[in-house]
Amino acid sequence: MQNRSVLIVDDETNLLVLLDSVLSKEGFHVSTASNANDALELLDHGGRFNIAILDVKMFPVGGVDLLAEIKKKSPSTQVVMITAYPTTKTRTECLRIGAAEYLTKPLDIQAVTAMVRNLAVG
Repeated sequence: MQNRSVLIVDDETNLLVLLDSVLSKEGFHVSTASNANDALELLDHGGRFNIAILDVKMFPVGGVDLLAEIKKKSPSTQVVMITAYPTTKTRTECLRIGAAEYLTKPLDIQAVTAMVRNLAVG
């Protein structure tokens, strides 16, 4: 697994493009998916990611279910959950399943970049 390989999954195209651009400039190899099914397809076809950034609210498969699948397929992947609709219940569930971080939108892009850098070396 590449130490600087990141998967970003969000149904918000603008955020995908922004995070892809920012993290690519930081030297990360970025793959994006606009839904959980496309992300699972990447994983099933040999995609290995050091870090995954997942939106909580996606359809038809939500980010929490995708988190569980990623942790089954690749337990060492560090997963960051992002949401515009934070709840204590969802946060607790994500951390219990194995998320490394739980962030709320709107994202502080500089903070996300620093966090991804830290997860890549940790």
